[in-house]
Amino acid sequence: MREIEKIYSAYLDEIENKLSDEEILQPVRVPNKEKITNMFKQPLKNISLEKSQGINQGNIYLMFLDQTPVYFVVIDEIDNVFEVLKMSKWVELANHNDLLTKVDDEWFIIETWNNFYLSKEEILDSVYFGKLPEEDLKILLKFLNEEIEELPENKRGIFATSENSYQIKFHKKESEIVRQYKFRIFEEEENIIELSPEREEQIKLELVAGKEKTTARGENFVLYADLENNIFKLILPSNLQGKKANLKIFDETQKLEELPEEIIIKAKNPIRDLDIEKLAENIKVEIQND
Repeated sequence: MREIEKIYSAYLDEIENKLSDEEILQPVRVPNKEKITNMFKQPLKNISLEKSQGINQGNIYLMFLDQTPVYFVVIDEIDNVFEVLKMSKWVELANHNDLLTKVDDEWFIIETWNNFYLSKEEILDSVYFGKLPEEDLKILLKFLNEEIEELPENKRGIFATSENSYQIKFHKKESEIVRQYKFRIFEEEENIIELSPEREEQIKLELVAGKEKTTARGENFVLYADLENNIFKLILPSNLQGKKANLKIFDETQKLEELPEEIIIKAKNPIRDLDIEKLAENIKVEIQND
């Protein structure tokens, strides 16, 4: 077994809770793996880390989801909900969209693509771990704001685009871990729609070649397939945003008082198996004139 396979296997052991309290990880070359394992085996109350006095941009916290350690960094506050990015110590599984950083002599990656939303109470109930170095925070914000096209070569993982690469497999798993927290902000704004299983069945791909297509255009929108998060994003042009409209998806109509910048369309099946062009053909955005 190759080293990268061993690392990915150890990662799966951690997130899928395959280890019992009596079991010990077999040694592999993963930074601080033993420390992580010991940490998630003990109750959270036994971890003596300093509590933050306030929730600030760049603060790093640790929470546990079903015994899986989840590190995250705060990047923004939106209507009393905090946008955060997931972090991980599995640096060997990083790709070019993951920012490498060192906090208190420990290496992490910041998953720039893996954002989710937490309440103030959830963050304060987490354990304050430390602060993102100022230089890395500046790089992160520039990348998120598209002021730079890519992360510095010495601050990122390797390029990996193949669906069979362990980096891509890692990304999918990392997104699944926090998926329950990803759509909160959209749910509150009612900008999230879920396809029914019957509709998904209607737009299943018939040709393998179609899987390569990730965008489709409608009369007044662009539909984008976000494969990492398994969602479609319906992007509206700026001249329509804020206008009253009816959104029709197949035979269902939703009345929107103000069109947002984007609308999230969720699916239960992997969206790579769905025909994005067929979906776009069954979407209509009708502007209502008062």
